[in-house]
Amino acid sequence: MKYTLLRTVLRKEVVGLARLTVIILAVFLMLLEFGYRADKSTSALLDQLSYGLVIAATFVTLGSLFRTWLRELPLRKAEMFWLIAALALISTKPLHLEVWGADQRWPHLVFLFFFVFIEISRLEIGRNSVLFNPALLFTSSFFLLISIGAALFMLPNATTRSIDLVDAVFTSTSAVCVTGLTTIDVGKDLTPMGQWVLLGLIQIGGLGVMTFTSFFAFFFKGRSSLEEQLRIRDIANTSLSSARSFITRVILFTLSVEVIGVMFIYLSVPEENFTGVGERLFFSIFHSISAFNNAGFSTQSLGLYELPYRFNYALMWVLALLFIFGGLGFGIIFNFSKYTRLWIVGRIRRFLTGTPCERHPRLVNMSSRLALQVTSILIAVGTVAVLVFEWNGALAIHPTWWGRFSAAFFTGVTPRTAGFNVVEYGSLAVPTLMITLLLMYIGASPGSTGGGIKTTTFGVATLNIFSTARGRRRVEYGGRELSHVSVRRAFAAIVLSLVFLGLSVTVITSMESDLGLLPLAFECFSAFSTVGLTMGVTGLLGDPAKLVLVGVMFVGRVSALTLLIGVLRQVQVTSYRYPKEDILIN
Repeated sequence: MKYTLLRTVLRKEVVGLARLTVIILAVFLMLLEFGYRADKSTSALLDQLSYGLVIAATFVTLGSLFRTWLRELPLRKAEMFWLIAALALISTKPLHLEVWGADQRWPHLVFLFFFVFIEISRLEIGRNSVLFNPALLFTSSFFLLISIGAALFMLPNATTRSIDLVDAVFTSTSAVCVTGLTTIDVGKDLTPMGQWVLLGLIQIGGLGVMTFTSFFAFFFKGRSSLEEQLRIRDIANTSLSSARSFITRVILFTLSVEVIGVMFIYLSVPEENFTGVGERLFFSIFHSISAFNNAGFSTQSLGLYELPYRFNYALMWVLALLFIFGGLGFGIIFNFSKYTRLWIVGRIRRFLTGTPCERHPRLVNMSSRLALQVTSILIAVGTVAVLVFEWNGALAIHPTWWGRFSAAFFTGVTPRTAGFNVVEYGSLAVPTLMITLLLMYIGASPGSTGGGIKTTTFGVATLNIFSTARGRRRVEYGGRELSHVSVRRAFAAIVLSLVFLGLSVTVITSMESDLGLLPLAFECFSAFSTVGLTMGVTGLLGDPAKLVLVGVMFVGRVSALTLLIGVLRQVQVTSYRYPKEDILIN
């Protein structure tokens, strides 16, 4: 047989083992490089190791390309580009380019970082789905990312002071679940490396681990199998034909909005608040990513309540728009953007040619309309409630009506999973806190970076209540009948969330009874809905209570219903039905 020796050497197991070895060594190298402070001799050793790993990665890529060629499959353009980049790094190493610095290894580290991330993505997307249903895969990916984040926060170079394991796990969970609760001071206790790790966890956790791994796997594999597309369809909750393009649009849209957010934040903060352009730019990047992903983390000790940001109304509006967009849901945004594009094109065509506009009566689906309507109502209710109850309270520090309205708008929309604060929540009136609890519980829209039970769940439950009160057997909205499955899932999500929240509040109040019921209940609602607002008791909690909140944040992010679906065995659909019988309810 032709090329028998080459086929034997390049067996799938051999190439896979070589790839795994390079990945492990590259991860070990990056941990040493970024996690510890190296002396001159160790730095020289790391320089040689990074160069050797780039060579090893080149051989792994060559082996993969040869396997593809031997199997008479088309070569992947992305992998060819990967090989050319590696060869360029290898060939320029002996040139000692001054722009690379003395050790000349940072380009190698960048290359190895992307090599590891992409190779892990390719392994992840190709895993056998027999053992992992979408719900369990979604849940386990968050658990894995939390574990990695906690390990990174334990590295000496990640923090300015030593933090214990519980605080590391708490911070990692809060970042991955885009909550914003923290037991440490992000601006003081984390080094620049630690803050970049935090940002990475927020970004990946906000969009979902599988979204990132799937995107890079698709991009660098150049194609995807039917099995892989089916898995992404289930995770992204979209059709099979659009699963791949949907993930690509999510990534590109997110990066575009965050870049725009960085520019507006940079312009809205005065330069005298920073020591230089770099610090001002990092502030803008950090808060843009944190806002769009509804994380609520800030580099300021008091959040945006820190002077002078509590009076920076332009910054408030920029951040508010960012987390409103992030909380709408990508499917809803893409749905409305398509409708808007067709509407504008139709009007332009009619103006130029006189051709009548095409009608698209059902282009905006029922989920999008319901989510947008509920979101608009909640924004209005939250803003008006804060204005009414806090006009002479927390808003009194703002000298103008515009300042009070801006702060009220920001405070009214931030409970829906954003988590930024321009007021001190411990000083708010009880009615304001009750409205805040409700807004936190409802949360953002499905398919977004936010948490809560979701606006559509609340909307479906409300519609069902009115339908039942009017004696109707069907739930209708916008000229359509809601399916029984949607109604059942909505009430299952509500009941499970209330039961879980009740248990959480009970457990945590038994541990920290001296802190009071309302602050602890506020903390649990904030953690479950991944909001990040607090009445100032997070740092006062003991380790057992912190671990309880870790569990609450995790369940709130993946949703109790998703967790239950992943744990319980799915039964096959039966071909029979029992006779119906009504049960006495009230």
